[in-house]
Amino acid sequence: MFQPIVPMALWLAANAAVTPAPTPAVTIAKALTQDAAAAPAEPQWTGQVGAGLTLTTGNSETRQANVSADASLQRKDDRITLGFLWVYGDNKNNPQNDWVLVDRKTFGRGKYDYFLSEGTYAYGMATAEGDLLQDISLRWTGGAGLGHQYYNTDEFKFGIEAGVSYIDTDYRSAASTDTDDIAIRIATNAAYKMNETWSLAHTLEAYPSAESADDFYGRSDFRASATLSKNMLLALQWVVDYDNTPAQPERVDQRYLLSLGWKF
Repeated sequence: MFQPIVPMALWLAANAAVTPAPTPAVTIAKALTQDAAAAPAEPQWTGQVGAGLTLTTGNSETRQANVSADASLQRKDDRITLGFLWVYGDNKNNPQNDWVLVDRKTFGRGKYDYFLSEGTYAYGMATAEGDLLQDISLRWTGGAGLGHQYYNTDEFKFGIEAGVSYIDTDYRSAASTDTDDIAIRIATNAAYKMNETWSLAHTLEAYPSAESADDFYGRSDFRASATLSKNMLLALQWVVDYDNTPAQPERVDQRYLLSLGWKF
């Protein structure tokens, strides 16, 4: 009756000797690995940087360069977005054959959104810019308001914002009078991923003055991007600035910028 038990006991003893029980250190390391795999990934900055250069020689000698950068950090309850644009242009198309500055724009922005619900958020933002075409030495804005993100998918994003901003403008020319103003800010943002190669993005901002019906300032930034590789892209950017009471004769200034960039 007990004869089959003896070989089985010997087999169990031999197997225990060959396969030792896991040590506490191994058990703890395995548990930590499982916990790390189960934990949600930390939010990461995403965005892109780009640069472009155009040169001509011969009957016309010109140089034009642009640099842009955009970054965003999306977390559960808030979002941070940053943006930068620099444009420079000069030429020798004059009798003296000297390089003359014909275009220079520097623009930077920072924005913080705090989500009050799934789609609605309160925002605070600030911008600063200088623009040769508009005769602006420094224009800065600071404001706050509310926004709502109606669509926020990988393929399509669309949102509307409304708030109040303070605008202070210092002009380069002594003939222009510096201004400061309280304005209403109305803005839309949209992004559309057409396919794995092409994507579109557009930001539109309007600043009607709360103090004078004649004062109105707005900007539009449209970008079409083509993905060339996993991280490299080619971007065409169309930037429009509008001022209803400009220091220069023209109310509208437009720039078309082509750049090669890197996304992260």
